[in-house]
Amino acid sequence: MPSLFEQVVDCCDLAPAFAQRIISQALRRSGIDPATMRPEDLIRALPAIRQELSVFLDPQEVHRKIAGMRALVRGSWPAFTAVGDPLAHPLGESPGAKTGSNGR
Repeated sequence: MPSLFEQVVDCCDLAPAFAQRIISQALRRSGIDPATMRPEDLIRALPAIRQELSVFLDPQEVHRKIAGMRALVRGSWPAFTAVGDPLAHPLGESPGAKTGSNGR
C-alpha cells in the first residue's frame, strides 16, 4: 500500500517528481516529515499545500486537489472540520440553518 505521502502526491495529478517536490516543501514548511506523515499531519499541512499548488494551478483545480487529499483522511477523521468541504457550508453555517430577512 502506498504511503500517505505517495497518495497525496498522486492526488496532485502532476508529474510525480514535480508533485513530490512541492508537497515535500509544503510539508517541511509545516514542520512535517514526508516519510512519517500521519492523517492529522496532512490536515495541518493543507493550507501550505494549497498555497504551493496555487502557484501552478487555477483555484478550481486547487480546490479539487485539496478535496482529494481530504478524502484520504475522511475515514480516520470524519467529524474533523478541516476534512469537510469548506464550500458546503460557508461562513460556518450548520447544514440545517435557515436565514431570512430578519436573520432567522
